[in-house]
Amino acid sequence: MSVDLSQLSTLVARLEGVADRLEKGSPEGASGGSAPSAKADDPAIVLAFDQFFDSKAAAVEAAAATLGVADVIESTAFFLDQLRVLRSVLVATGRCRKPKDEEWGKFFGPASELCSKAGKACDNRSEYFSDRKAAAEAIQFIMMVTMPNPSAGVQGAFEAMDFHGIKVMQKKNPPETAWINALKTCLKDLSEWCKENCKMGLDWKPGGEDPIPYFEACPLGSAAAPKAAAKGKGKGGPPPVPKGGFKAPPPVEERFGSQPAPAPAGGGMGAIFEAIQTKGTGGLKKVTDDMKCKNMKDAPVKEAAPKPKAAAPKAAAGRFTKGPKGPPRKELEKDINWIIENYDGETITMDDVTIKQSVCMINCKNTTIRLGAKVKSIAVDGCERCAVVTKDVLSVVELVNSDRCQIQADGKVLMVSVDKCNGFGLWLKKESIDCEIVTSKSSEMNVTIPDPDGGDLDTIEMPIPEQFVTKVVGKKTKTEVSSLYHS
Repeated sequence: MSVDLSQLSTLVARLEGVADRLEKGSPEGASGGSAPSAKADDPAIVLAFDQFFDSKAAAVEAAAATLGVADVIESTAFFLDQLRVLRSVLVATGRCRKPKDEEWGKFFGPASELCSKAGKACDNRSEYFSDRKAAAEAIQFIMMVTMPNPSAGVQGAFEAMDFHGIKVMQKKNPPETAWINALKTCLKDLSEWCKENCKMGLDWKPGGEDPIPYFEACPLGSAAAPKAAAKGKGKGGPPPVPKGGFKAPPPVEERFGSQPAPAPAGGGMGAIFEAIQTKGTGGLKKVTDDMKCKNMKDAPVKEAAPKPKAAAPKAAAGRFTKGPKGPPRKELEKDINWIIENYDGETITMDDVTIKQSVCMINCKNTTIRLGAKVKSIAVDGCERCAVVTKDVLSVVELVNSDRCQIQADGKVLMVSVDKCNGFGLWLKKESIDCEIVTSKSSEMNVTIPDPDGGDLDTIEMPIPEQFVTKVVGKKTKTEVSSLYHS
């Protein structure tokens, strides 16, 4: 049986042409939920990110398509575009040196423009204002590329969007809830991805290209990497092999003749010392008596240049500083006190607490604690930018020496005590309207309650007074709240 090899060759050539066109194809032709295909010279972190993108971003896009709302679909597109911007930065880490602080602004425009577009698209008159705000806060994760701890940057974006995400879930619209859950899951997984692949920051190429010309040729968000300019000493591609192969080199005798190779010069170190002994010293300068220091008594003494004063050491962190001061610790002491200490950028869910237990949050930063059951009391001490979401509290919620902390009570709370705190926020439900709030040496405090004249989602935010007016009346003093707080 004879085989027509010409047809087989034609088929192979056609298949190779199709493969070349697929490899050279632009990413615009791909679906919105897929990342650009990785190249052979891309760093390993790009391959890892492509796997994350293909598995996580598709769920967000599919949920938006199922909801079928133009506002949500556009916000989702902003979020996916920002993920592609992140991929462009990851590709650049394998080709460029680390940008200086003043260089980021010269090529970071596409990322900033996406954040600006998402923010301007938020219209508080729209039914999907909270969805827009959640997505606008979520795409701020791109700032992680400039941070030494990218995971903390993503976690900060997650906490900023979680406030609006809760409002979306309060609508109790299943497709809308599925979309916001997919968006939150994607951000959470991105934070975990950062811990696995760039825990201490992005690794740029030492001695690589200048990032500014690189991003001018390949702006953020584009898929194709710029071709390296030809250099005199660079590593270029090898020339094509000529037809028939290379000719064999001529024998050594033809190139150099039949003369024997010259014997290597011998002598070693002995020959060196012999050459030194035979070398004359007439050309060397002599040190005369007048050049000796002991004979230069009348010459002025040169004073040594004063040593520069050492910079004063920076003051060490004192005991009043807020935030982690040691390794993280989560421990139940004597079966009654939960100790949550020295956490940074974490979300801790505790569903196993009981009414006989107290929760103490100490020296934490950017951390959220969610309590799934009724507890005896809650204490927050020495924390910064932390939040506690709780149900019923039997005794008291106490905050001491903390800044920018928030308490959200989803159940019954009888008393809240605030001492030496700045930027405190309290959210109360209808069950806790009668809560007693005691404050001292604190500022910038607000309490948010449901609007009795509005719907289920309407709230009223009111300041907690921190300025008072005291008058002497007879033999007593009379103190009233300042008129600044009178509506």
